[in-house]
Amino acid sequence: MRTFRFRAEAALDLRRREHDRALVVLARAQAAFVAAQQGADAAAKAVGDADRALQQALLTPDPQLPLGWYRSWRLKVREDHRAADARRDARDKDVREANAEVSRSRQRVRSLERLRELALAAWERDSRQRDQRTMDALAALRYARDERTFQ
Repeated sequence: MRTFRFRAEAALDLRRREHDRALVVLARAQAAFVAAQQGADAAAKAVGDADRALQQALLTPDPQLPLGWYRSWRLKVREDHRAADARRDARDKDVREANAEVSRSRQRVRSLERLRELALAAWERDSRQRDQRTMDALAALRYARDERTFQ
């Protein structure tokens, strides 16, 4: 009996490798998003700290550090927070794109796997039919042989 051979096995292997690469890209994108989220959280905390420091400076002015310095520092911290939010949003977009690519690559792999399953089922059905024909032929030969010996 011949063995099963799926003609598109090389394409299936290629699609599986593409899917694995897409999973790696997704994992990296998720890690970058987590880091960006932590950076945005730290920047938000820095804005809160800057606001509290400005409020404290307004209550008890320090002649060595004028209020203008606090305001400038607060603006800089707020700008850093906006930049961190923009980085987080960009990483979020990267995660969504990577998720979409993983979904597409999984769909391509699954379609070839279904094709392979159908081909294997057809091969098994054909193999069973051939086996049955062989068994029928053997039974017919035995019957013919037995008929000749009884005559």
